[in-house]
Amino acid sequence: MGAEEQIADVIRPIVQAAGLEIWDVERSGASVRVLVERPGGIDLDAISELSRAVSSALDQHDDLVPDGRYTLEVSSPGLERRLRYPRHFAGYIGQDVAVKTASPVNGARRWKGTLAAATDDGITLRAALPSGDVADVDVPLDLIDRANAVFTWGAAPKPAKPAKPAKPAKPAKAAPRANRAARRAGVGNHDTADALPVEVPEEAL
Repeated sequence: MGAEEQIADVIRPIVQAAGLEIWDVERSGASVRVLVERPGGIDLDAISELSRAVSSALDQHDDLVPDGRYTLEVSSPGLERRLRYPRHFAGYIGQDVAVKTASPVNGARRWKGTLAAATDDGITLRAALPSGDVADVDVPLDLIDRANAVFTWGAAPKPAKPAKPAKPAKPAKAAPRANRAARRAGVGNHDTADALPVEVPEEAL
């Protein structure tokens, strides 16, 4: 059993008492990273309290941490969490994952597709081949260098349609030219009874 598994066994009762579950434990150099989860998410207060409890427990196990001096990080695994163990992959069947292998599988080392199956020995990805065809690709677990879940954002909302501009008001129709000429000449629809009499000079008689 490696140091990471031993650390997980030591802190598991503490994590479970806090109503959480261990997703993974990673140890690299003088760094220990504990990833925990809980349905519905984890708040910062829970992370802070658990961090103090885990630190206290590890301080009593100098054989599990580098020379008793280490950096501890307790956090959530996040949406695009790392997948390492058969139980990790089993929980992500039907979802998108990305995989990098130590050596080529079917001519490629990097794969991204839908996780179709998972066993204790390997996984099956439904992915696009280098040829462009979609097929099931079997990847042994011992060849996986790194794998993680892929979070796909929902479709972006459609932009609102711009409001249609108001139609310009139609201009008033101009009066017929004949009517305007008639009004200038003083004829047309005027009542002749209202016309003023015209005075004629005597020399014209």
